[in-house]
Amino acid sequence: MTADQRVRRLLLALMLALPLGPALANYPERTINLIVPFPAGGTTDIVARIVAEQLATEYGRSVVIENRGGASTTIGAQAVANAEKDGHTLLFTAATTFTTNPHLLPAIRYKLEDFAPVAMVVKVPFAFVVRKGFPADDVKSLRDYARAHAGKINNATNGAGSTVHLLGELVARELGITVAHVHYRGAAPAMNDMLAGVIDTNVEALANATQNHVAGQYKALAVLSPKRLPQLPEVPTFSELGYPGIVGESWFAVFAPAGTAKPIIEQLNASISRIVRSADFRQRMEAIGNEPTAMTPDELDSYVRAESQRLGKLIKDAGITIQ
Repeated sequence: MTADQRVRRLLLALMLALPLGPALANYPERTINLIVPFPAGGTTDIVARIVAEQLATEYGRSVVIENRGGASTTIGAQAVANAEKDGHTLLFTAATTFTTNPHLLPAIRYKLEDFAPVAMVVKVPFAFVVRKGFPADDVKSLRDYARAHAGKINNATNGAGSTVHLLGELVARELGITVAHVHYRGAAPAMNDMLAGVIDTNVEALANATQNHVAGQYKALAVLSPKRLPQLPEVPTFSELGYPGIVGESWFAVFAPAGTAKPIIEQLNASISRIVRSADFRQRMEAIGNEPTAMTPDELDSYVRAESQRLGKLIKDAGITIQ
C-alpha cells in the first residue's frame, strides 16, 4: 500500500466516524410535533405555543402543538418515548413527568433514560400565602399559631401528589407543624376557596399569588425561591428567614426520544436557549409569573435527576400516595 493510499484510507475512516452531516444540515426536514401532555389553554400549553411560534420562525417549518393530556402527563410522555428518534417529535412538559410520577405511579412504562434532555425553558416560582384575616402575618407567627392549633390549619393543594401538595408538605415539615391538606382539582378552585376564606393556606404559583397579594385579597408570607422575586420584592424567602430547606419550584422543559442524534439536540438547545434569553420572551414570561431559564442538555439532565431524588425522598418520608 502506497503512502497516498494509506492517507486516503485514513481520511475515509475519519469521515465514517463522524456524525452524518446531512441529518443536521437539513434539520428539520418537515413539521415538528411538540407534544404537550396537558389540555389546551393551561400555562404549560401557553408557554409551549410561544416557543413553537419562535422555533417555526427560525426554522421556516411548522411547529405544531399536539395536546395529549391525561394520566398525569404519562400519555403524552409515552407517545414521545415511542416516537422516531429524528427530532421531529418532542415533548414539552412540566416537572411532574420526571420528578414525581416515577415515585407515585409505579406502573408507568417510561423512565428518564427513555428521553434525551434538550432544553430548560422556564422555572415556575411559588409563594406561601394565607387567607385574608388569618391570625398570622409572618412565618414566625404562623408557626406559633399552627403549633398551638395542631392540625387545625387547612392547606389547599392542586391535587394529591401534585407539586403544590409536595411543597405544602415540605413547608409544614420544615416549620415543624401539621396541616390538613385539602385536595382540589386544579389551581383555580383552590384559589377561589382561598379568596372565599374557606382555606387557610396555600403554596401558590407566582402569577396568582402576586395578583391577590397586591390586591389585598390574601397575604404572601414567603417565597420558595432561592432569592427574592421582582414581582414580590417585599416578600422574604424562606431561606432568609432561617429555613434553607424550603426551596421549591416547578419548571417547563423540552425532551426528545433517547437516541436522537446529538447534533440535532445541540441545535435545538441553541435555538430554544436563544428564545429563552430574548428580551421579548422574558417580558412575556414575567407577566405570567415565570422565570426564563436556559440550561445545556447535560445541566438539564443533572437538574432533573437531583429534583427527582429530593422530591422522591419527601414523598417516601411523608408517606404520600395517589389512590
